[in-house]
Amino acid sequence: MSDGEALFQAILDEPDADMPRLMFADWLDEQGTVADRLRAEFIRVQVELPHTPVTTPRYLELLAREQWMLTAYAEQWLAPLRGPGEPLQRGFTQGQFRRGFVEVVWMPCGWFLQWAKVLLTRAPVRELRITRTQLEDLTALTACEQLSRLHTLDLSDRRLGDDVARILTKRPHIATIRTLRLRACGLTDCGAYRLAEAPFDWPLRELDVAFNDISPTGLAALGKRFGSIVRTHT
Repeated sequence: MSDGEALFQAILDEPDADMPRLMFADWLDEQGTVADRLRAEFIRVQVELPHTPVTTPRYLELLAREQWMLTAYAEQWLAPLRGPGEPLQRGFTQGQFRRGFVEVVWMPCGWFLQWAKVLLTRAPVRELRITRTQLEDLTALTACEQLSRLHTLDLSDRRLGDDVARILTKRPHIATIRTLRLRACGLTDCGAYRLAEAPFDWPLRELDVAFNDISPTGLAALGKRFGSIVRTHT
């Protein structure tokens, strides 16, 4: 394993840590090419941004630099994930950079199930946004080992009704998810009660159930279980 491969593996092993990413940026600088130095700068800019107060001139400077580099180079940096036999090879998939690497992906549930193992060796993905799914695929997702590598699952606008809550609360793999977005999923009080009664420890930090037909009683049940993390804004 080369130095670059070892450093990238450290990022995959510790996806929430900044230091492995900064070490990878240092390694890129050592390679000496203009392309590598630009990639290194991009990593550092995106790592610094979340830690910079938005009211400071530095934040505006970093934001402008980030946007310029994304406009100029995002497609080039995504290219390795878009090649034949790669997880973002199809037009219905997309990736978003955070802290210098692809952390957010959009894709059908079935496609994630097919490519999850490969995807998570190619990028430190932490957030999955499902663009299309059937109940069978969603059931398979909750049994997928790679789901435990994610911290955010977004099922917004997948109008599968209260079956979504039934499926999500049947398997504890979902308990690793810290942010769950169920906006406009067709949930009712029945689904709200199922979520509130999930039979495992679920340390959610955000539960978004906006644009669902959940009554104040159902929302109260969610609030009792999960507290102020429940999002109901419309």
